[in-house]
Amino acid sequence: MERNHGRAGCFHDPLTPARGQCVPLSGSRQGKISSPTGWLKHYQFKLHRSGFTLIELLVVIAIIGIVSALLLPALSKAKSRAVVTRDINNLKQLALCIHLYSSDNADALPWPNWLAGDVSTNGVARPGWLYTMDTNVIGPGRFKASTGLFWKLLGDPKLYMCPMDNTSGPMFALRGQQISSYVLNGGVIGYKRGIIPVKLGDIAPTAVAFWETDETEPSYFNDGASYPPEGVSARHNRGAANSLFDGSAGFIKFDTWYSEVDETNKNQLWCYPNSPTGR
Repeated sequence: MERNHGRAGCFHDPLTPARGQCVPLSGSRQGKISSPTGWLKHYQFKLHRSGFTLIELLVVIAIIGIVSALLLPALSKAKSRAVVTRDINNLKQLALCIHLYSSDNADALPWPNWLAGDVSTNGVARPGWLYTMDTNVIGPGRFKASTGLFWKLLGDPKLYMCPMDNTSGPMFALRGQQISSYVLNGGVIGYKRGIIPVKLGDIAPTAVAFWETDETEPSYFNDGASYPPEGVSARHNRGAANSLFDGSAGFIKFDTWYSEVDETNKNQLWCYPNSPTGR
């Protein structure tokens, strides 16, 4: 036999905090729940209504999309600035190595690894800033940064590479020398005039020492040196990344670079000190 533990016609809500409250079961204008089962369904419905509706969810997703669209460009710029900072730091490190090497070698500049003089006439490889040619190997394996004059000062292969240089691309695979994005200005030996580098004190401090070679021409990466007409990498929007013999590093606008390439007088690109034209 069922017992009603309250007033007739009422169903006690066990979750109602006030003692004695009841939910009318029938015959009441205020009550719309006619049974305990109906009350339970009503309570569950109220719980479900506390979640997100489809429209509210779509609004949240739209807001997240807008915020992402605003933040991604800023994050991309921050990443780009970090890459440029690393690149410029690499070039500064190379310029510093020139000073450290010269200070220990009577002010002489290092051999620039101009391919034509990398191996002497008697077959002995000449140590250069980037490598000492391994004459027993064919292909890119001939070039090893660990055999170069700067390795003891740098000791990290990443310092020889621009962070934006695509080392997994098809053009990179065609390079003969794959250990450096940077080349030393061949003006230190008069652009293949000889094998004895000039002294640091004889070259203009504002002359360009290192730059990033044009990565679209794999043939330019046949050694560790270059001359201005071979061009520079266009991977940086700010211009040609380079470092000077005074130890500083930065960018030269592309128009300025190629304008100076065509000049017939000595300038920051054509810098061989024993020639009136710098060539």
